[in-house]
Amino acid sequence: MADLRARLRTETAGLHDRLEALPFFRALRAGELPKPALVSFLRGLAILHAVLERELSQVPHPRIAELGKCALPKIPLLVADLAAAEAEDVPSVTAAIRAALDYGGEILADAADPLTLAGVLYVLEGSQRGGVALKQAYARCLGLRADQLSYFGCYGGGTAAHWRSFVKILNALGLDAQQDRKVIDAAIRCFERLEKIGAALYPYSDSGLRHHVTAINFEAGDHAMPQDPREIALALRAGRAAWQKYPYLACRFGDRGRRFTDSDSCWLVALARMPVATATRNLAWLRTVLSSRGIPTVILEGHLDAISQALAPEFAEAAEMRAHFDEFLSALDAERRALGGGEIVSRLVERFDRRFRACASRQLDSAARLIASAWMDERAGIAGALAAVRDWFTDGERFSDDWIATVHALVAALDRLGSVSC
Repeated sequence: MADLRARLRTETAGLHDRLEALPFFRALRAGELPKPALVSFLRGLAILHAVLERELSQVPHPRIAELGKCALPKIPLLVADLAAAEAEDVPSVTAAIRAALDYGGEILADAADPLTLAGVLYVLEGSQRGGVALKQAYARCLGLRADQLSYFGCYGGGTAAHWRSFVKILNALGLDAQQDRKVIDAAIRCFERLEKIGAALYPYSDSGLRHHVTAINFEAGDHAMPQDPREIALALRAGRAAWQKYPYLACRFGDRGRRFTDSDSCWLVALARMPVATATRNLAWLRTVLSSRGIPTVILEGHLDAISQALAPEFAEAAEMRAHFDEFLSALDAERRALGGGEIVSRLVERFDRRFRACASRQLDSAARLIASAWMDERAGIAGALAAVRDWFTDGERFSDDWIATVHALVAALDRLGSVSC
């Protein structure tokens, strides 16, 4: 029986030829591909690599994990290329982005069988060989020098050696015929989906160009996005302010969390254009999602405040837009009063802030405020909100014993306060 690499090459050869014959690649080679098409291609690749790399990072199959580790992480390269292309203001070919999102969802659903990840990785790693040959064409269509691009042909002069190593690990997976078939079928699907994405990318109509949230965060899905560049810029400024206010976010969630802050900020600005009832309902939903993941409501409130402040100087309708948040924020105030979370909690937070500053651990401003907010979220019915914050702040590898003891003391004090208010 032929080795797996040989079977993959044989069964995908026609699909590879069909992909390269698309108008997208003909225009690329001719140096005539419009920037929105190529920028959207990079965004689509980022969507696919984000799903693939996250799944490979936690795959239980040791040999598939080894195959994944053989590949360079591509997200940093794609992020760098989009930055070099100054792509932030370039609209997306939305049909292609949606096709990429659909395929990303397929990769995620199929990942229950890790062998499917090997088929996708085979196609995407193999494309780097073509990326070497086409790097000049990609750069020319983006108005860049080839040495300014990172993703295409990312293995450079070591591309052939890398591919030999990759194929060696692939053939050493030791799969039976049925398992080989799963890898091959996944590779075939990958070529078919890339063909669909490529066909949507070019040619495109101007009516199909829109600002899409994946331009801000390729893992954000397909939610509402402002179309006015001024509103996008405002959202990003407000997101930056909200992020910087709580260093906890950077410490805990890193660059990926920053991207989600930016995309959430764009969605929040978009909500300010929707009916109040719609905005209020979506804010309540977002609050629950964030709180259960370790981002207590006080951070969302700060983010909304940053947007409200940023709106004032630029938009004649600023007051009307800010009013879309009022119903949600008023409900939070009423909830706090009902739960006894007013001035007494504020004094408790101030007292414990002083105790945290005296601890031996590295200092994280607002720890007491975040824990108190998570406690309020839990009491408001968001299950797991307190544990999502408390457990991070009591990690012995991150914080000192006196810090951890202070966290427990604060929660105990809050609980006592809660029992009195009840």
